[in-house]
Amino acid sequence: MRLRVLSLLLPLAALAGCAGRETAFKMHVINAESPYEGVGVFDVNRDGRLDILCGKYWYEAPNWNRHFVREIEALHGYHQTFSDLPLDVDGDGWTDTICVSWFNKRISWIRNPGKPDATWEEIAVDEPGNIETAVLADVNADGRMDVLPNIFNGRAAWYECRPDRAAPHGAVWVRHPLPDELLGPGIGLGDINGDGRPDIVGCKGWAESPPDVRTNRNAVWTWHGEFDLRDPGIPILVHDVDGDGDADVIWGIGHNYGLYWLEQEKNAIGERVWAQHEIDKSWSQAHVTLLGDLDGDGRQDLVTGKRYHAHDTDPGAEDPRCLYWYTFDRAARRWQRHVIQEGGAAGTGTSSALVDIDRDGDLDLVAPGKSGLFLFENLRIQR
Repeated sequence: MRLRVLSLLLPLAALAGCAGRETAFKMHVINAESPYEGVGVFDVNRDGRLDILCGKYWYEAPNWNRHFVREIEALHGYHQTFSDLPLDVDGDGWTDTICVSWFNKRISWIRNPGKPDATWEEIAVDEPGNIETAVLADVNADGRMDVLPNIFNGRAAWYECRPDRAAPHGAVWVRHPLPDELLGPGIGLGDINGDGRPDIVGCKGWAESPPDVRTNRNAVWTWHGEFDLRDPGIPILVHDVDGDGDADVIWGIGHNYGLYWLEQEKNAIGERVWAQHEIDKSWSQAHVTLLGDLDGDGRQDLVTGKRYHAHDTDPGAEDPRCLYWYTFDRAARRWQRHVIQEGGAAGTGTSSALVDIDRDGDLDLVAPGKSGLFLFENLRIQR
């Protein structure tokens, strides 16, 4: 492994002096008492509007009226749900959610009953090990989203589902094994080597997608232990930061200070090497990272924030909560930090959602966490 470290964070005074690309946000309190850390944004009741599902409740747009989903057990300061990933598992036209949990080591899907106030049924899929959260990703590039859990111990895998009326509960799930080196903190998906197939990134390196990933249930992924991200959050982002045509990696330290990116390079003999660059080390617990064009300039921006009490003993756990978005100046090779909120009630959990929830042409942020559930409306189009 070859790794060099550079600091590329703009001084705060320089950040304040940058102009022309600011986007304002308006905070809406969906539920100040919500303790759940996963979120899904989708049309729950098929009325044409995007609703919010978070833990025990879903919130109906546009007034965010609360509806019961299911009971969820509280345990050790957390709840037995670390994700609410929207996916129509059984193909009945009603969007369900995918739930994972650390304590019961389980992946489940939560079936949408298609009735506004009916209880949603939890249907177990597998118990592969302790899971911090999961992401939806098209792992085999077949056009349908799969479930990629962040498993810490046990059996590394990704999960494919397809509707089947003859199967129990109307769906078939297929477990696909992955290299054990992917066990541990952090998970993400993207084409690292430019072969057109999405690879899987973990804390200690990346797993190369096999050519027969679509057809072979037990296709073998090739492991490349090329870096160490040191306790990354989720997802690890694969993105061409500097616009040079190859994939770079962005991640936040989930339980300490630090937000970074790895630049993909070639050495003198053509081998792939990685250069580590600092984005920001002024705040801690950047457990969630997202990409989206917040300012409408056609480039992907980085959105993240402090996960409130990821562990209550983490470095900086009691620091003020914050939500930020970052733009990258490719010519100057500098990141610029922009504020969504500082010092308020909102933080992040194990996931957040960037989506045009009000369908006005820009991306909004839905931020759940132990300190409540909040919607940050992007006001860019209105300005």
